[in-house]
Amino acid sequence: MTERPTSPRSQEEHPRVLLVDSDADVTDVVVAILTDEGYEVTTLNTTDHEALASAVNRFEPDCVLLDSASRPAFGRSWREAAYLAARSRAVPTVMFTAHTHDANEAREGTSDRARAAGFAAILPKPFNLDDLLAAVATACDRSAPFNRSTDGERARTLALARRLRASGATDVRTSNRREWATFVSPRDERIYQLYWWQKLGRYILGRYDEVARLEIVGQFHELESAISAAFDPKRDADAAPTPAPA
Repeated sequence: MTERPTSPRSQEEHPRVLLVDSDADVTDVVVAILTDEGYEVTTLNTTDHEALASAVNRFEPDCVLLDSASRPAFGRSWREAAYLAARSRAVPTVMFTAHTHDANEAREGTSDRARAAGFAAILPKPFNLDDLLAAVATACDRSAPFNRSTDGERARTLALARRLRASGATDVRTSNRREWATFVSPRDERIYQLYWWQKLGRYILGRYDEVARLEIVGQFHELESAISAAFDPKRDADAAPTPAPA
């Protein structure tokens, strides 16, 4: 996968935490604690993969506090933690759970899913305030800060252009502002358009027909999947569903 550039965090920038928990009362308490400590916090009340991937892409957190996806176990949250660990910019994740068996499995780290998840910390519920802050600090310390500056945007666009040319694209044209490119794919000699939609946290891939009408090929959480779809029609499976018009 293409690595998004990172940079040292400035003294003015607060570490970002994404809290994923369906319990509104727990969410309120955790947000109060973390914001009092200077963290920038956003919340998500579902562990649905589409929602989680989009939220992480939009927010690019330094840490995710991940609650269980089901009862009575941590459920598919194991897979979401593995997804976060495998991103091109990995996001350190804290297991946030009341399920003792899963917490012990994560601490031992010997199962396949525990190794794939690679939790930065395990925080059992009910939680202690000091333990919460220690777990979040440990996870954020492992994070590579995301470069949100204008230079960072330009670097991502340059990396996109290099990746497209390496895949065989021709006539690659980019924006100076953010990830956006038009190019000709050797797959079908048609013009494709790829851009980052910040509001949805997704890459949008379209292509033009012979009369310059644009059709959307798909929406993708990962840049590599979007680029692959422009060159290999068999790689469309990772496309996110197109949302209904607002």
